[in-house]
Amino acid sequence: MRGLAEYIMRGSKQATLVVAVTAAIPLLFWFSAAALALVILRRGLNDALSVLIWGILPALAWAAMGDLAPLLVMSGSASLAVLLRQRNDWAVVVLAAVPLGVLFSVVLQTVLNEPLAALAAQIREMLPEMLAGMNGSLDEAGMAHLEALLVPVLAGLMGAVHAVMALVSLMIGRSWQARLYNPGGFRDEFHRLRLSPWVAIALLVLTVLGPQWPALAIVAPVASIPLLLAGLALMHGVVGIKKLGTVWLVGLYAMFVFVAQFVYPLIMFLAFVDSLFDFRSRLQAPDGPAGD
Repeated sequence: MRGLAEYIMRGSKQATLVVAVTAAIPLLFWFSAAALALVILRRGLNDALSVLIWGILPALAWAAMGDLAPLLVMSGSASLAVLLRQRNDWAVVVLAAVPLGVLFSVVLQTVLNEPLAALAAQIREMLPEMLAGMNGSLDEAGMAHLEALLVPVLAGLMGAVHAVMALVSLMIGRSWQARLYNPGGFRDEFHRLRLSPWVAIALLVLTVLGPQWPALAIVAPVASIPLLLAGLALMHGVVGIKKLGTVWLVGLYAMFVFVAQFVYPLIMFLAFVDSLFDFRSRLQAPDGPAGD
């Protein structure tokens, strides 16, 4: 990847070629977004504007064919890259992903209203069987309330997924920038990511209680993003401080893939607790910085 990152940074023509071509290839839009983020982070938005325009054109073509993912992820990653370049603070960036994800959710709910309604109808048909399997039941009013939440929650989940993809693309771009110009810089930045207590409390309340009301249901999945990233940063930071080795991180992500329904809430809760107690500062050796 270093060689490709060096090629992208040779000039605007090379960057435009990589961004535009990968944006046009199915399922490579995340790579295009990462390359675009690298250019913006290093050169600024003004110098990257032509690269952005040529990259957005294939994304617009995909959107015209019904696939909004390239357009949303590329525009989102570019916006977050501008913010990161200006503020140089990952906590601000992951918080900015919340309104960005809500915007994505609203756009997706508007454009994909019929498919979302059809999916909600399928889930609605399975609800009685699912509740029976959990030895639960709802009265007519409770079932109506649950059904009213389906479309907003589904839209929120889709918006959250697209916002996470934009963040991941930005992180890839930042890691490329660090390899070229500041080795180890991205690792140190990510290991320091931590939310303030009041922000973490607000996000946790939105995530847990938001689905109780249709008006906030679309926000709840998106509000969990900063907690997720802060929790993962905590895990990476602790592994680095204690020099535990990458096998621990491999195990973490393997668990995340196979038992996400248990690991996701746990990571969010750890991020919340860390916002109160700052575990990394407590574990940090007094004689120097953490290792890899």
